[in-house]
Amino acid sequence: MSQLIHPNSNLNSTSTSLNRHPKVLDSHLKKQAVIYIRQSSPYQVENNLESQKRQYQLTERVQKLGWPLARCTVIDEDLGISGAQSFNRAGYQRLVSMVALKEVGIVVGLEVSRLARNSLDWYQLLELAAFFEVLIADEDGVYDPAEFNDRLLLGLKGTISEAELYQIKARMVRGRLNKAKRGDLSWNMPIGLDYDVLGERITLAVDQSVRHTVAQVFDLFKKVGSVRGVLTYLQREGVELPSQRLYRGVGRVVSWHPARYHVIYSMLTNPMYAGIYVYGKTQLQIDPIGQTRKVTHKERGEWQAFLPDHHPGYLNEQEFEANLAKLEDNYNQFAANHGAVREGATLLQGLVWCKQCGKRMRCLYSGGRARYVCDADNRKYGRPVCSAASAGRVDVLVEELFLTLINSQTLEQSVAYDQKLKEEAATLDRHWQEKLQRLSYQADLARRRYEAVDPANRLVALTLETDWNERLVELENARKTYQLQRPTAAQLVSSLAQIQEVVANLRQYWYQENLSQQDKKELLRCVIERVNLYAYQKGKVIRAEVCWQGGATSELEVPKYLFSTPQLYHRVTELAKSLPDGKIAQVLNSEGLHTVKGREWSPRRVMDFRLSNGIPSGFTINPGLRISNNGYILSAEAAARLEVKQGCIQKWFKMGLLKGQHAGGQSPLWIEWTEDIGERLLGKAGFDGRMVSILRLCKERGTNWEQTIKWCLEQGHQIYRLRRGTKLKFYCLPKPNSCELQ
Repeated sequence: MSQLIHPNSNLNSTSTSLNRHPKVLDSHLKKQAVIYIRQSSPYQVENNLESQKRQYQLTERVQKLGWPLARCTVIDEDLGISGAQSFNRAGYQRLVSMVALKEVGIVVGLEVSRLARNSLDWYQLLELAAFFEVLIADEDGVYDPAEFNDRLLLGLKGTISEAELYQIKARMVRGRLNKAKRGDLSWNMPIGLDYDVLGERITLAVDQSVRHTVAQVFDLFKKVGSVRGVLTYLQREGVELPSQRLYRGVGRVVSWHPARYHVIYSMLTNPMYAGIYVYGKTQLQIDPIGQTRKVTHKERGEWQAFLPDHHPGYLNEQEFEANLAKLEDNYNQFAANHGAVREGATLLQGLVWCKQCGKRMRCLYSGGRARYVCDADNRKYGRPVCSAASAGRVDVLVEELFLTLINSQTLEQSVAYDQKLKEEAATLDRHWQEKLQRLSYQADLARRRYEAVDPANRLVALTLETDWNERLVELENARKTYQLQRPTAAQLVSSLAQIQEVVANLRQYWYQENLSQQDKKELLRCVIERVNLYAYQKGKVIRAEVCWQGGATSELEVPKYLFSTPQLYHRVTELAKSLPDGKIAQVLNSEGLHTVKGREWSPRRVMDFRLSNGIPSGFTINPGLRISNNGYILSAEAAARLEVKQGCIQKWFKMGLLKGQHAGGQSPLWIEWTEDIGERLLGKAGFDGRMVSILRLCKERGTNWEQTIKWCLEQGHQIYRLRRGTKLKFYCLPKPNSCELQ
C-alpha cells in the first residue's frame, strides 16, 4: 500500500516533521526568514532578560523549518518600544518594506503581540503577507495568511492582542485616576514644589533660592499686572528663573536660565502653586496612524481631580483666581476687558467705551495721530463704524481733570507705594545674594574636584581645571553685575518730605516727561474705571463720561469737527464722486487748498470733513452717504462674489490681478468690478486649448506663483481661474498674435 506524501515535502529528509513543515514550500525557503524581536519598554529590556533569550532562540526554530542560518535575519531595533503604534518602530517599518519587496518567506515572532498591538498595523501586515505569499509563525505554529482558516486564526490573535493592551491600559488608568482623586498621585512637580516620598506629600522646594524666586514672580505680577511687565523687570534686573530636569539615577537637577514669557505664564496659570491639587487638565489625541499628537486643554469643570488646600502654596485660591481674571482682562480683543498697559501714545487705551452700542473702542494710529474707534461690528460683519473720536482731544481733557483731582489726600497712598518699592528692592537684593552664594558653592565644588584628582593624570586634571576657572569667572562677573545693579538709598523715595514734594509737583513731573507713558496709564487706571464716549448734535460734539473707581462720574464735551469755506465744500463734493479720501487729499494739497487750521489734508481729515458735512462718496462704507453706481465695490463684497476669502482679494489687488482704489493704511479697499471679472475668476469660463497652467509656468520659469502671474500680466496675457474637477486652478491665456508663452 503506497504512502501519501505531501507534494512539497522533502523526500531526501530523514524527518519531515522536524525539517519541513507542510506549509513551507521551496519558494519560501529561497527567501529570507525574518525573526522580529521586541520588548515594550526599556525596563523590560534591562530586567526581563529571559523573554529576550526566548525570542532570540527563535532562530533555532527557523533553522529546523528549513532555512539556513545565512538566510535568517534578526530585526531587534524595536527593543524597548511599545507596539501600540508603528510610526516610531523603525524595525517594524523595515519588516513591512522587506515583505513588500518580496524578500521575505516567513515572519517569525514569539507571539502575535510582538508584531503589533493594534488592528491597523496587524491587518496591514496580513494583507501584504497574503499577497506576497509570506508565512507567519509563532510559538504555536506556522500560518499562511492566504488561507481562510489561518487568516481567521491570525485575525483572532491580533484582536485578542489589541484587547489585552487596552485592558492593561484601562486598569492602569483607573488605578491612576483613583489615586489622583485622593490627591496621592505624584508626578513631575513644577519648579518650586517637591514631592516628599517618605511623607507622601507635596511640599515647597527645599532650595530657598528657588522658593524665593518663584514667590518673586507672583509678587511682581501683583504689582505690574501683566506677564510682559514681569518679563521686562526680570530681564532688566538680571534675575534668572530656575528650571529642573529629571535624570535617571541622579534625580532632579536644577538649572538657571534667563526669564521667558511662556515660563512666567505657565507659573501664573498653574493651580498647583495655589495649593490646589489638579489632575486631568489636558487630553492627548492621536490620529489614526499615530503620527501626530494633539494636546487639548479641558475646561475646569471637566478636570478629573480638583482639591483645594491640598498642599502648601505660594498664594491662596482667591489670589490665584484674581491672577487668572487679570490675565483674561489683559487679553486685548472684543471681550469686555481693559487689556494690558502698552507703549502707545493714547493714555486711555483699554478704558474707552462706546455708549451707543456698549462695546470697547480700540486705538488706531494714522499719520502720526491716534483716534478711538468703535469698529467691532465693522471688522466682524462689515457694518459701518459706530463712532470715532480724536484720542488727542479726549486725552487732554481727561488728563487735565485727573491732575486737578490730585491733592494732599493721595499722600497716604504714596507712602504705601514707597514702602512697596523698599520691599521690592529688598527682594531683589536677596535674589542676588542667593545667586552669589550658589555660584560660590559651584566654584568651591569645582575646586575640590580638581584637588581630589591625581595631578599626574593630566587628561582629567586639565578638564577639571578648566571647569574651575569657568566657575570662578562666572562668579566674578556676577559680583560685578550685582554691584552695578544694586539699588541704593538714593534711588528710593524714603522720606515723607520727598513724597509730599512729588505729590505737590505731580503736574510738573507729568509734563516734563519724568513719567513714562506706561506709568501715566497705570496712574490713570488707579482712579478711572472707564470712559464712555457718545456723539450728539449730529456728531459734531463728543461727550465723554468719566467713571471713577469710587462710583462718581464726570462729564466733558469734546469738539470733533470745524466749519469750512463754501469753495472747499463744493470741491470735496465734486471729487468724492470719483476718488477715495486718500486721492482727494492729494488733489487738495496739489491745488493749494488747506484745512481751516492751515494744515495739509490727510485721508483721515478728508473723511472727517465729509462726515461732518454729510458729503456722499463712492468710496464710503456708510450706507447713508454711499454712491452705489460708480463701478466700485468693497473688497468684502468682491470676496463674496468670487467665493474666496477677503485676504485673497487683497493679495490679487497687490498682484495686479484686480484693479481698484486704496488710500493705504486702515482705509478700505475698493475693487473695480466688471462682468468680465466674474467670468474670468469665478470658474465660469470654458477651457481654451491655448491656455497654460500657472503651475507649469512656475516650474518652467523657476519663479513662484505670484511672480509668474505678475509676469503674465506685464506681458499682456490674461489670467483665468477655471474649475478642473473639484478644484479651481489658474491658467494663462496668451494675448492675441502670440503663439506661445516664453
